[in-house]
Amino acid sequence: MLYFKELKRICFSVVYGLFLFLLVFGWYQNFYHATDKEILASKDKDTSYQSQITGGSILEKPDKNAESFGRKRKEVPDTVMLGGTDHLLMEYRENSYAVYPFGYYKEVVLNDAEQDEILKILCEITGLDEESLWNLPDDYFPYVNGNIVHFKEDNPDENGTITIEAGEKEERIQEAEDKTKHFVPQVSYDRFKELMKKAEDMIGRGSNYSMDMLLTYYGQAEMNYEEAAEEYRKTIYEDKVSRAFARLFCDYITRSLGLYPVFVAVVFWMKDRRNKMNELIDSRQFGTAKLVMVRFLAMLTACMLPVFLLSFESLLPLLQYSSESGISIDALAFVKYILWWLLPTAAVVLSLGTFLTILTSAPAAVLVQAVWWFMDTGMTGLWGDTGYFTLMIRHNTLRGSELIRQNFTILWVNRGIMLLFTFIFLLLSCVIYERKRKGKCSHGYQGQRYYRILKKRFFTGIQK
Repeated sequence: MLYFKELKRICFSVVYGLFLFLLVFGWYQNFYHATDKEILASKDKDTSYQSQITGGSILEKPDKNAESFGRKRKEVPDTVMLGGTDHLLMEYRENSYAVYPFGYYKEVVLNDAEQDEILKILCEITGLDEESLWNLPDDYFPYVNGNIVHFKEDNPDENGTITIEAGEKEERIQEAEDKTKHFVPQVSYDRFKELMKKAEDMIGRGSNYSMDMLLTYYGQAEMNYEEAAEEYRKTIYEDKVSRAFARLFCDYITRSLGLYPVFVAVVFWMKDRRNKMNELIDSRQFGTAKLVMVRFLAMLTACMLPVFLLSFESLLPLLQYSSESGISIDALAFVKYILWWLLPTAAVVLSLGTFLTILTSAPAAVLVQAVWWFMDTGMTGLWGDTGYFTLMIRHNTLRGSELIRQNFTILWVNRGIMLLFTFIFLLLSCVIYERKRKGKCSHGYQGQRYYRILKKRFFTGIQK
């Protein structure tokens, strides 16, 4: 009865309505209709629509006679060096460097000494001097270079491409090894990575020159038929189709569950203080441990239930696809991935919110969780970058099932650590709350005082 009473209070509250709105909004912006679009792209090869996630549907069986088999993440040193150097030169000329320390854009302007160091890096990579770098030929870099598009003043045709005559093509081939006419790296790939690390240290964490970002933008290569066939085999037989979509679903939802549940925990434990500990809380018929655990389970249920419901938007089209194509899928993929991938994240956020709110009698947990969330977002790559203490597991692609298998041990240890933290936070919450119920603990008053001081200093620092 206590569990259902708490669950009802949560589900009919304003803060839970806000949680639902933010959760659904994030899902709608990132994942809504992703499954339908992949299925559509696999059925109609002539459609103008192409998969926005992969550039070509993972459900489409490759044809040996196809002109292209799509692209895959692949570390090709020449391509990475070409794109990284092009991008660094562009930002050096403007002295405007983009960084994303916590997933949000920030402009960095370097001083003269730092600019000189960037210039030395560019000169070493290209083998050119400063004057040459400022007067490069228009076609020194390709017109389209990863995420960079160079707009030239030549006469492009109606499709925006440059027409090259046969004689010009032969001349370009002869000039291919001329470092003054086209980019030819003058350093080894290992040395290039060292120079990019040096640039990143000056510009700041989250710049475009970490290897993770360089591989994201320039670590793409055309697949051949054999590679495309292998990707298709893994999708159909290893991933059972639905597991790929379950991973991408969890990747997007984890960002919401890594932050928003803390508001639910804080508000409901703060309500007890504002209500001066209502009769339900003060009643001795409910033990402290029972009360804390029941409320935690009610909040966890309320946070996870809409996640399960949202997964049906992807699961139902996959079931229909399986029925029409005869390809078997894992119908429980979403349930399994949600339980081991997302539930530990939501649990540790709720337990931390519970512990800090009981300890301080103030919304300090919101600030602490926001800092943890921002740090975790900024330090974790989009895929294959899970550590033992990573709050949110990321896998922002439908492909790459091998990354999950390679990191299998780390992933399970990570999830176990998050559940261990959950148990510790709940245990501490029970101990402190029991002392408060008996009137033997004054941490709450001190916590409120420290929270006000911390909040004042935090926001004063931001304003400065």
